[in-house]
Amino acid sequence: MAKIRQLDDILSNKIAAGEVVERPSSVVKELVENSIDASANRIDIFIEDGGLQMIKVVDNGEGMEKEDARLCFSRHATSKIKDDHDLFNIMTLGFRGEAIPSIASVSGFDLRTSSGDQGTFITYEFGKYKKEGTCDLPRGTQITVTKLFQNVPARLKYLKSVNSEFAAIHQYIERIALAYPQIAIRLYHNEKLIFQTNGKGQLLEVIASMYGISTAKNMIPIQFENDEFQIDGYMSKIDTSRASKTNIITLVNHRYVKNIMSIDAINNAYRRYLADNRFPIAVINIEVDPYLVDVNVHPSKLEVRFSKEYELRELIYNGVSDALAQIDLTYQAKNKTTERETFKPELDQITFDLHSEPVVTQSIHTEPTVTKPIQAEVVKETSTSYQTAESLQQQTVVKSEPLHIEQRPIKEKIYAKTQIHGTYLVGENEKGMYLLDQHAAQERINYEYYKSKFEKLDLTMQPLIVPLQLEYPMSEFLILEERKSMLKEVGIELEVFGEHGYIVRSLPLWMKKIDENIFVDTMVQEVLHKNNLDVVGLQEHAIATLSCKASLKANTYLSPSDMQTIFDNLMRCENPYVCPHGRPTILFYSDYELEKLFKRVV
Repeated sequence: MAKIRQLDDILSNKIAAGEVVERPSSVVKELVENSIDASANRIDIFIEDGGLQMIKVVDNGEGMEKEDARLCFSRHATSKIKDDHDLFNIMTLGFRGEAIPSIASVSGFDLRTSSGDQGTFITYEFGKYKKEGTCDLPRGTQITVTKLFQNVPARLKYLKSVNSEFAAIHQYIERIALAYPQIAIRLYHNEKLIFQTNGKGQLLEVIASMYGISTAKNMIPIQFENDEFQIDGYMSKIDTSRASKTNIITLVNHRYVKNIMSIDAINNAYRRYLADNRFPIAVINIEVDPYLVDVNVHPSKLEVRFSKEYELRELIYNGVSDALAQIDLTYQAKNKTTERETFKPELDQITFDLHSEPVVTQSIHTEPTVTKPIQAEVVKETSTSYQTAESLQQQTVVKSEPLHIEQRPIKEKIYAKTQIHGTYLVGENEKGMYLLDQHAAQERINYEYYKSKFEKLDLTMQPLIVPLQLEYPMSEFLILEERKSMLKEVGIELEVFGEHGYIVRSLPLWMKKIDENIFVDTMVQEVLHKNNLDVVGLQEHAIATLSCKASLKANTYLSPSDMQTIFDNLMRCENPYVCPHGRPTILFYSDYELEKLFKRVV
């Protein structure tokens, strides 16, 4: 007797549902994507009890004729691809032809659709055909899913709470609204309107509806491209950040995807500005020839593969870096009470310019011009500050030795006025008032000074008075023997010493003033565990640590000329806005904000 048998349609659809329909949000995703592929410009989603009781999606798309409505319940029945050429040139969100039969196999499924004439309804229950007929319906499609997973107890058991399931649905709808701002979307939960967009095609309005007006006002429009990719969207300034990467949203040809490479490229561009564990808000759409991207990686279609991934990563990193370098990133002082009074959250009352020009970067990352270093200019300014006689006796005024920094133009002249608690400096110009953290500012100045020294990898060697001794387990020693040539390329020559150890007799001059033992060991670990050596990244960390140790400490009192020197040196920096660890160096209060604080404006 034969052991192999053909599975019936209901069972095979249940198996497919295990991949396509993981939870209620998967149902919403598949149905909404079908609506978008049907050219709908209005989609309403109705959810009851997190989707466990009911999911209804109503659109005004093209609709279906009776024959197509019947055929869509068959597996691999689709209007979106016909042959191999279409499979590698996918322009629609759906294409597998598995969604409707898979969902219908694990739920009660009611389809009502019309292409403009007489409407058609077809009902299935847990994969079994029930009935069909005609109905009065305007052009479009209405799908109602009930009793989800009630015939699959194991799947039902592992669903989360109502709030958790609805949160997943809500998150997906937000993502699709960002991908298609030209579609009016409304999301209801238990008959209450939770989220909506107006479909006017303004991405910034969708961002405002998700994150609020103040965040939307702090977004930077971006646009850059190369021969294969065109990228546009918005990203936040450095004083608007979040505690996770989930707000870095990547779209590929307006398809929401989870592309780790793109997310990491954006995040890495912000590392020099943001503190650890803080991440930007970003929404970028990557336009690419469908032949260069594979969306047929997983049935959920949330993963893609690029044929030129390295080029895309470089384009995103350099484009975002250049966009940040072209704008003023000074932290703005905010009066929250006034902001609430001025701006209302309704979408139609956005008062800022939604048509601001994007930051366009054509050429990527030019090397900074290195000129002969000169001594920082000391501007003689009188400064007055109120201090008691007793405090003056306890203070020690420190005369700092100015660093020899590159001759760069001062981005903005700020005149030093006074010092507070030996920690903060106060300055002014025609725009308003500035508060400067002297430690963070000096740290940034030191960082750029040391970075300019280490910028070119100088392999001029200096012998060590006491050689470094390193010892590793034999398993690591054998790997190092194969890879130690990578270390030699950056001036670290490992000489075998003992059974499974090394000795280092000389090091490059650029490692001067750095803890050589820890630094060399860190490089060795990079080679061992990553088979790669990120010298630039290691240098960045070493320079940041060195800059911090050499910076002014709190309760260090400065002369007026030294205060001015710090302001001038900071404003000569390439990135004067944050210290190497991501903390702000300087805060700005405009004249208008100061007047509002003292209620001098109506």
